[in-house]
Amino acid sequence: MSGTWTSQNKILPGAYINFLTNAPLSITPGDRGVVVLLQEMSVGAAGEMYTITATEDNYPEGITAADKLLVNEALKNAKKIVLYNLGSTSPHLISTIETALAALKTVQFNVLCYPYSAEEHNNEQETIMTWIKAMRDDEGVKIQYVTSNFGGDHEACINVMNGVVLSNGTILTAAQATAWVAGATAGAKVNQSNTGKAYEGAVDVAPRLTKSEMEAAITAGKFIFKVNSAQNVSAVYDINSLVTTTVDKGEVFRKNRVVRTVDGINNDIIEIFEANYVGKVNNNADGRSMLRATLIEYFGELQQLSAIQNFTEKDITVTAGTDSDAVLVECNIQPVDSVEKIYITVKLS
Repeated sequence: MSGTWTSQNKILPGAYINFLTNAPLSITPGDRGVVVLLQEMSVGAAGEMYTITATEDNYPEGITAADKLLVNEALKNAKKIVLYNLGSTSPHLISTIETALAALKTVQFNVLCYPYSAEEHNNEQETIMTWIKAMRDDEGVKIQYVTSNFGGDHEACINVMNGVVLSNGTILTAAQATAWVAGATAGAKVNQSNTGKAYEGAVDVAPRLTKSEMEAAITAGKFIFKVNSAQNVSAVYDINSLVTTTVDKGEVFRKNRVVRTVDGINNDIIEIFEANYVGKVNNNADGRSMLRATLIEYFGELQQLSAIQNFTEKDITVTAGTDSDAVLVECNIQPVDSVEKIYITVKLS
């Protein structure tokens, strides 16, 4: 079990991690690339899930090209799509979304995509956002959420503002373009940014934005596309919807590359701790020294991958926690793409 904490009062064994701009943390390069796509379908039953990859086609019988459109866009960068069938009726009911989220609670993925805009589905977007926050803060499941025209004001929510025109003439709305953004986000490694990433198969954006409109969009936490004179379409800036920054959650958290790094640290530390230390290592000086050595090696790997920088052994301390079976890990980590260190607190018990 895992999650975040404010006091050392957890009951279940697990890794409890806080990510703050100026308080302590830990990390290793994890495997990414899985998108959950919540989508209306013309075939199949509501509530069914289909796993789709570039080589594995598990669609229901009678699938149409329209049903496959967004999956194909996501697969331009993702390695696997979990397609959740919302049924064929619109608008979606909150109960339908809640049923989907309950089913997804035990599915492992990196990014959830809801390809519908706030004009018709703001309540559903709010419901998903609340669930995403709970998964991240209470369950310790560090996932992101991609939708359109929704001011999530959170590092876990990516808000897509404009769409694209494909080379075959198909116009994708901002809501539909979320599928590509979700795939690009899930497919990017902890040491990669999608700023300037080319949109394969796109020849224009819809609508086009002026320079001042693009600047206003970026300031408002919106993910946008641009096209150059050669009709190459690309992502302008790999940011999320966070606009309200604080001392604990500064500007650096607006960058999706940094969020991927921090989330990867969370997931990797939990895996390291649960696989190698829970119930296996004494909570004494020797045991804590062993854990510290493992984390130093781990962060060294991340530094070699250019996911973090300026890391030294002095940036990690491991001490006994309040309870006899608890450990407190404090790390000063500077993700690449930031200008100051993020301090992270990790409580392991």
